[in-house]
Amino acid sequence: MTARRAPLVLALAATIAVAVPAPAGARHTPPAPLLQLPATLPQRTVVLPILMYHRIDVLRPSLPAITRSLTVTPADFLAQMEWLKRHGFHAVTQLQTFDALELGARLPPKPIMITFDDGYRDVLWNASPVLHRLGMPATSYVITGRISGPDPSFLTWGELKVLEQRGVTIGSHTVDHLPLADLGSAEAMTELRNSRRALERHLGHPVQWFAYPYGSFDASVVALVREAGYVLAVTTQGGTTQSADQPLLLHREEVLDTTGPDGLAGLLGG
Repeated sequence: MTARRAPLVLALAATIAVAVPAPAGARHTPPAPLLQLPATLPQRTVVLPILMYHRIDVLRPSLPAITRSLTVTPADFLAQMEWLKRHGFHAVTQLQTFDALELGARLPPKPIMITFDDGYRDVLWNASPVLHRLGMPATSYVITGRISGPDPSFLTWGELKVLEQRGVTIGSHTVDHLPLADLGSAEAMTELRNSRRALERHLGHPVQWFAYPYGSFDASVVALVREAGYVLAVTTQGGTTQSADQPLLLHREEVLDTTGPDGLAGLLGG
């Protein structure tokens, strides 16, 4: 499914791969399977906190207030991940979560999922080295319309592949980051399908994980997400208990600039 690339694009991708090498001994993840939700969703629940991050970067005085609140410093992020490891949490992948919810597979003790929204480049530079060193998988939900765009804050397609090599699964956050519940069905479906198609074309494997922009959804949007082929989707609603009969309405706990390691401990009940 990988699209043929022009020589210039190949050269740029090669340059990126040299500038941002995958860590020594890094394994290439096996091709992702094409998944389907059961016709009848099972009735089970799993306690699985899902952390929601946005940016991992320094807090500059010039940052707008909303950007500042969504930015966790690299030092705080490192402290939070090390706290999780010390306290016996095991980071899990999207596929592990799908198998646990829909197939009844067992998760490791104290499972946790780590997610990043929007597709910021600082996740590659400041978060992925920490996660790789600690052996913690994560997920980055990206806005495909901003990948390799004019804003240098966002990842390029080449960098997205490097992020995958470092153990970060890629999911969709639509093309344009619009609140889906405010759109007509046709426009919402275009956002859902086109972002998934772009990711699959560039990455060469199925992409079936989704995050709602602004946490905006209603029953019709959830139905469209399923029709577009996604099998897990995360909201911005708090909570740590995930339901197998609502795989497109998973709960997340947001981590902000003010959370810190102590705040993370509070979110996780100690």
